[in-house]
Amino acid sequence: MTIVGQNPGGARRPLRADVDPIPEQRVGDGGFRCEGPLCFRAWLAALIALVVVLPARAGSSFDLAAAIRSAGPGATIEVPAGTYRGPFVLEQPIRLLGAPGAILDGGGQANVVEIRAPDVELAGFVIRNSSSDIERDRAGVYVVAPRATIRDNTVVDCLHGIYLKAANDVRILHNVIRGRAALETVADPIVSGLKLSSAELCSSELEQNQRGNGIHLWKSLRTEITDNDIRGTRDGIYFSFSDQTQVRRNRISQVRYGLHYMYSDENLFEGNTFADNAAGAALMFSADIVLRGNRFTANRTQRSYGLLLQTVDRTVIEHNVMEGNTVGLYLESNHTNTVRNNEIAGNYIGLRISDSSGDNTFSGNSFVRNVHPVEMSGASEGNHWTAGGRGNHWDGALTLDLNRDGVADVAHREVDVFGSWRREFPAIGLLSGSPGERLIRFIYSRVPVRGLLGVTDARPLVRAPAP
Repeated sequence: MTIVGQNPGGARRPLRADVDPIPEQRVGDGGFRCEGPLCFRAWLAALIALVVVLPARAGSSFDLAAAIRSAGPGATIEVPAGTYRGPFVLEQPIRLLGAPGAILDGGGQANVVEIRAPDVELAGFVIRNSSSDIERDRAGVYVVAPRATIRDNTVVDCLHGIYLKAANDVRILHNVIRGRAALETVADPIVSGLKLSSAELCSSELEQNQRGNGIHLWKSLRTEITDNDIRGTRDGIYFSFSDQTQVRRNRISQVRYGLHYMYSDENLFEGNTFADNAAGAALMFSADIVLRGNRFTANRTQRSYGLLLQTVDRTVIEHNVMEGNTVGLYLESNHTNTVRNNEIAGNYIGLRISDSSGDNTFSGNSFVRNVHPVEMSGASEGNHWTAGGRGNHWDGALTLDLNRDGVADVAHREVDVFGSWRREFPAIGLLSGSPGERLIRFIYSRVPVRGLLGVTDARPLVRAPAP
């Protein structure tokens, strides 16, 4: 069944009981005439018109709530431009399609749209003004049923943007999500200062505990999240106990964590951009993840990073760009991960790795233009810095390559000159990049010093590989 509604003024709307299913027919001055088999067929057509769109009388308005209540399984409701007061609850598998200018307004009550039935499609709306009740996790779109498709919507002025609760096989495509009361500009911590207690980076009238996440997943499997644009929420995308999800080509900025991720396995992140956040992505207590071709850039606060992995195992991190962050890549208590062919460039610290991380393999990465290429919290002998006879590219490494195979003939030692002093005595950071610091690093990289933290790359690359 297709239901098409339109605004007043002679436009179409769904068939209703007060609409004449067959317009009167005037024949001369004789008035209305309906007789014989033709009349019977006409009235039969009117009965079948439950699946046919007919013109409505001028001056009528489209009742979206009534259309939703009356729609049967498989119905399509085409909603014309206008503002429709909710909240709305979808309890049948229907398609709800908004024309340009169609607005669903929750009136500050509950969720704007709650999807309780499987196989619902929600597309083309501006969705706004949910409740602010964070204890109930109110959202612009709240989904508790499988196989929903949520596409081409703009979600604004809502606590959470799209919230999935135990909803499997959901598709979230081409949506724009803007956090409640978020402004267009990013706070520059150098110019305006930074509230370190909350790690805020986006100028906003609301604190983090008054804002929800852009997309929130809880115990939801096999979600597809593609081509969404998220800005000004608390966290961009939040995962908890949600496996086998594919996250591709999303753009996330001006949030706390671009990706906040826990207890979720076998997920793919590919081609996403996490930029201008307090922190790019934090993945914790998970395994078997692939991060490929993402950009983690300009995530800068005093304690920020492009990509953090804590207690993450058997994960592949490849062909990513981590540039312009406080820390490009931070590994804490990670094991058996593969880090290859990434560009780690222009960060204050390129790689921070803890002594609790072991059996990780680094190869084909480019460490360039970082103030401190590596920071260690302890010995890191358990990690591997070559694979297949090829190591990584480092600023300052000797490039002697007699056989011209692209691999330097001299091993490179990248030392952490200041080590833990950098954290214990922050003022020592004033020496970063100074001629004296560079000289010490050069000497120690050529002459091993017992007890000095660092990594040894036996097969450094002469040139930076393409990321």
